[in-house]
Amino acid sequence: LRLGGSRVGGDDTHAQVGTGRPVRDAMHLKRLFAEKLERFDPGFGIDTLVLAAIEVDPLAPAQAALEESQGGGASEALAHLLDRLANRLGPNRVLSLMTLPRHPPEHAQRAIAALTEAAAPVASTLAPRPLQLLATPEPIEAVAPVPDRPPVMFRWRRRQHRVALADGPERIAPEWWLEDPAELFNDAERLRDYYRIEDTDGRRFWLFRAGLYRPDQPPKWYMHGIFP
Repeated sequence: LRLGGSRVGGDDTHAQVGTGRPVRDAMHLKRLFAEKLERFDPGFGIDTLVLAAIEVDPLAPAQAALEESQGGGASEALAHLLDRLANRLGPNRVLSLMTLPRHPPEHAQRAIAALTEAAAPVASTLAPRPLQLLATPEPIEAVAPVPDRPPVMFRWRRRQHRVALADGPERIAPEWWLEDPAELFNDAERLRDYYRIEDTDGRRFWLFRAGLYRPDQPPKWYMHGIFP
């Protein structure tokens, strides 16, 4: 929506707001305009005001929830919040993550503008993913008495954790279709076996062993994420 005003001096001023999806909520649009009107300079007066919908989309009917406990308004509330943030900070400064069909977890998403229409969702794996993913996997010291099994103890950032529960492994292989065929099998450490670990204090982690087990080499373990 664009609110344009013709000032007495002959020049124009305007305020413009947008939403991420079609809305009919007049109070929501009023709230978006309220922040913009603080910078709407009337000068010595306004002769004419014109409110125009400069970009529109079809608005399909939707079933409202009978009770708040059903959560019917949760998506609408989130959309309104994104609209307010985008109009205040700029539409390209409010980001969300879009899932990508990539094997390495650190490459399985991409930041996009939150108000951008996302592509079709990608089917996710059945194994859960941590809410917080480290930018780079961090080496840890782990003790795993049984080969190809999760550790019973590990040290991360100078703190020791005793494992109470473990689930896995979930094997994530390299993306062979993106690899140079001559180098495909030269680096076995790119294969990862992930485990979901809970320590005796109830904290949950996502860690992995790099490469296949080799009797002549100690395994390399890494911390990659933290579950809530």
